[in-house]
Amino acid sequence: MSHGYATYGEDPEFSQDYYAEPAEQARRDLDELFAAVDGLRAAVEETDDRLRQNVDALTDRLDRGEGGRQEDRLDLFGRQLERLQQQVQALERAVRVADGVPQADLDDVGAETRALAAEAARWDDLHKELVTKEQRARYAEEIAHLDSARSAQAECDRGLLAVIEVLASTDRASRARGDAESRLRALTTRRRTLLDEEIPAAVEAAEQARLALREADAVEARVVPQLERAERAWHDLQVRLRTRITGALGSNALLPAWFGHALGVAPPSGTSGDAWIRTAASVLAYRVTFGVTDPALPMGPPAPDGADTTERRWTWRARLESDLDDLSL
Repeated sequence: MSHGYATYGEDPEFSQDYYAEPAEQARRDLDELFAAVDGLRAAVEETDDRLRQNVDALTDRLDRGEGGRQEDRLDLFGRQLERLQQQVQALERAVRVADGVPQADLDDVGAETRALAAEAARWDDLHKELVTKEQRARYAEEIAHLDSARSAQAECDRGLLAVIEVLASTDRASRARGDAESRLRALTTRRRTLLDEEIPAAVEAAEQARLALREADAVEARVVPQLERAERAWHDLQVRLRTRITGALGSNALLPAWFGHALGVAPPSGTSGDAWIRTAASVLAYRVTFGVTDPALPMGPPAPDGADTTERRWTWRARLESDLDDLSL
């Protein structure tokens, strides 16, 4: 039935062959992807066989007391096998995307998780408000110095009393009296210096130190609970992001390009898998904290010229880059 406009069957320019061509091209693309997967699978199996052979050879050499460089070769084959396996997984994911498999958007964490990231990000600034242990030790030294100055005055007074006793009990022409008179002059000068200069300065410094410690205690009472909240927020953030990443891995969804560039498509085998997931969660935490949305660069563009690289954003980035290097992906 016609509704006043041409249907495909009525359109003289319509061609079944024309519309079949894109479908055939898509099928050819899929066939090529499947062929690539099959080729990589064969390479993985071949490398796996070679790895087993090297393991057997190494075992024999070790039994004979010969190690040589076989362990290095074994490690090399192991890394090659793991890279091939990851390439297979990447191609398999590409095939699934071509078949309509959803892609994981790790950055879309929601408002609650972003609030956790903002709370956790306060830790550095809060920690800077605290007086360091070294500074507290210097304040304690200032207070102790006053006690030392007063002890010096007391010792000086005792020395003066002893000198006066000598002067009172000796003849004017005796050698002991001459020594006592010299000591009297020295002790008198020392006592005057203590009373006029050292003790007043020590009193002022000690008072300032006590005031600084009282202020430090007040700041600590205010800041420590906030630091604890920031630490809890960081822990909760890490748990959420780890769960998000492992959930995406378990769903077989295609991970973002930035994730694959930094961390590959799957965690490595063995104990390094724990370091991998921790680093992955920290990279995602970095993106959430600083609002990084770059689809390809894990941590966005590098610091611009003239940027203060001591700022938290850039020091954190440097640590993450080091952690990624340590993974040797």
